[in-house]
Amino acid sequence: MHLLIILLLLFPATTLAAAEQLDDLRANGTQFRLKGDFNASYEIFEKIRNTAPQDPTYAVFRLNTLSTHLSWEESQTLYDDELLTLSATVLQWCENSSDIRANLYCGHSHFTLAFFNGLRGNYIRAGRHGSNAIDYFELALEAQPDLLEAKMYLGVSYYYADNLPSFLKVISRLLWFIPTGSSEKSLPYLQGVIESDSQFADVALYIYATLLIDGVGAEQQEAIRSLQVLVNRYPENTRFTLRLISVFVLEREFDLALAMTNAALTQQDISNLDRSLLELWKTQSLLGLGELDEATQAFNQVDLDGLGDAEPVPGWSMAWQFLTQAQLHDLNQQRKDAIENYQRVIDLGKKTFISPVLYETAEAGLKQPFRLSTD
Repeated sequence: MHLLIILLLLFPATTLAAAEQLDDLRANGTQFRLKGDFNASYEIFEKIRNTAPQDPTYAVFRLNTLSTHLSWEESQTLYDDELLTLSATVLQWCENSSDIRANLYCGHSHFTLAFFNGLRGNYIRAGRHGSNAIDYFELALEAQPDLLEAKMYLGVSYYYADNLPSFLKVISRLLWFIPTGSSEKSLPYLQGVIESDSQFADVALYIYATLLIDGVGAEQQEAIRSLQVLVNRYPENTRFTLRLISVFVLEREFDLALAMTNAALTQQDISNLDRSLLELWKTQSLLGLGELDEATQAFNQVDLDGLGDAEPVPGWSMAWQFLTQAQLHDLNQQRKDAIENYQRVIDLGKKTFISPVLYETAEAGLKQPFRLSTD
């Protein structure tokens, strides 16, 4: 009964049946995203749009999907025009609507635009949209204190606002646009959503893991535990597996990384891109274990360059390929080729986000040849 009351409040201009149908479609679409099935997610988007073309729910759902795409490949520009058009559609509706969802949907749009502009280096716009997102989500939560969707996005907005890169904190003294957060609420908000039985519980779990992954000690262990839950729950989504393997590699847990990689490679229905990425992590794991010959064999299976437009390759994965190639060149006394590939990592890091650890490793490689830890 409680859910029915909420749906009636959220969809005053529609019938209860239509409201329930939209909510069910969004929940199904969210599950498809968690499973990594973006074709099915797109079909859900079209169903929502066809069911209620005058309602902005379809646009909000699609914006969430586009943000997911950008979180995987931050330099991807294929969806830029669509993202900006859909954001404008949502804002035009919610800024002129008395619908109780208006603040929530405005928050969604500004949140997406903050993320998008931050990736594109438009920090003033990103900060402005980030502040607006927080304001709208707070208003939505004030009107509906139990609105989990608002809590989830407000939690991550608070966290990022309070944990900006150091260079942004410096200029925040000069520029007004830096949003302010509330760290004491950010993670508890996310934890509350995780513990719920809502469609957003596992979305919040992945966000939670991502926020904690760069921590130390207990925080990082909690992130690893959360990722393991997602890997077990959604084995068909290779991105969760790849994320967890990457954490093990960065933490030098090479035995764990190798075991997970070998298990994932036994699957028959993974894409060529995912297979190449798994072989890349396998190479790094074997290098970490001092197995040069096996690492070389694994690296020979990596074919990111040959995938073409059919499977867009994330910029960060190319950086890992260049770094691994450089390290193999060093181990084969091919210093000139090694330096060239270390520099490619540095150059790529100026155009797209790559792990600070990766960037620092490449810089170290320019100064001193890579050697196996067992040498």
